[in-house]
Amino acid sequence: MGSIQSGTEQAVSSMRNSTERAESTLNIAKGAGLALNTINVAVEEINERNMVIASAAEEQAQVAREVDRNLVNIRDLSAQSTTGANQTSTASTE
Repeated sequence: MGSIQSGTEQAVSSMRNSTERAESTLNIAKGAGLALNTINVAVEEINERNMVIASAAEEQAQVAREVDRNLVNIRDLSAQSTTGANQTSTASTE
């Protein structure tokens, strides 16, 4: 009878240990799940910021192209003005 009781106590003790380990593992898994959710939210925020940065970079590139076109136009108009001034100077000396 004593060995049955001893075996039963060991079985109960093992079950308690298993239950405690299962609860501990569950808590660790819950913590990992929360951490993964936090990481997921952070990644989504990073993706949103990357989209904003990409959009701003594209806008800046468009502005830079427009500035370049305007500078080319200014250069062309300046060359035309120089040519016109030279023609006027030549005509006035004749």
